[in-house]
Amino acid sequence: MRFLRTPKGALILAFSPLLVLGALADGWTLVVPHVLAAIVGAIAAELLAAQIQQRQLSWPSSALLSGSIVAFVLDPATPLIATLTIGALATLSKHVITTRRGHIFNPAALALVVSIPLFATAQSWWGALPDLPWPFIAVVLAAGALVVDRINKFPLVFAFTATYFSIFTLASLIAPASVAEMFRTPFVQSAVFLAMFMLTDPPTSPSRAQDQVWIGGLVAVVSCVGQLAGVGQAYLLIGVLCGNVALMAARYVREARFAASKRFIQPTEGA
Repeated sequence: MRFLRTPKGALILAFSPLLVLGALADGWTLVVPHVLAAIVGAIAAELLAAQIQQRQLSWPSSALLSGSIVAFVLDPATPLIATLTIGALATLSKHVITTRRGHIFNPAALALVVSIPLFATAQSWWGALPDLPWPFIAVVLAAGALVVDRINKFPLVFAFTATYFSIFTLASLIAPASVAEMFRTPFVQSAVFLAMFMLTDPPTSPSRAQDQVWIGGLVAVVSCVGQLAGVGQAYLLIGVLCGNVALMAARYVREARFAASKRFIQPTEGA
């Protein structure tokens, strides 16, 4: 099927084993309504946006994926109405906070951060399979590698993970008790999931390898500083959002310099 060969198709394919294994660990009766609520909310918001913008709606694959990520991060015990609303917020953010280049923030990350003060939500990152034995992290890595290879974002993932775990390793030499949990379940799994499936979101992540390296490092630094400063469960998501802002600023500066250079180039007479 042609769609499965696209980045979005690869992401849906990668999410399938995570959904099945996560549901086996946490219970189908809890997980299935939770996932459906997030996806329905995201797709309903996309339908509403299409109606307001008076455009023809294609298959809402982006909304389906945003809703899935929201569901994978949120605790499955979150009230369904809250889950549905957060899924809708993820999609709406793409249409409200946007520039001519497209939306600025990772939709799921922004909605999940907003949900903390709005609904007092908890994040279990169950889609990263933290409730299963350690060897199952290989499933997350394999599924993530499938997606990352398809969209050419390995420099971004490597820069983030190398910087992230290096900072916490150095911190452990000074205050081991304060960071010991960062090398345990579910914190390792949540960092891997974020690196593979959220940090690499094509519209909000850099395409050039050199940009991927510094953005990945920046997100890791912000995430680590946030965790050490005690910002709470949103430290990884805040890191991603800061990376989104930095990328937007870098693109703006690059475009401004290019426009300025064009203004100073004068055509040669008689050319």
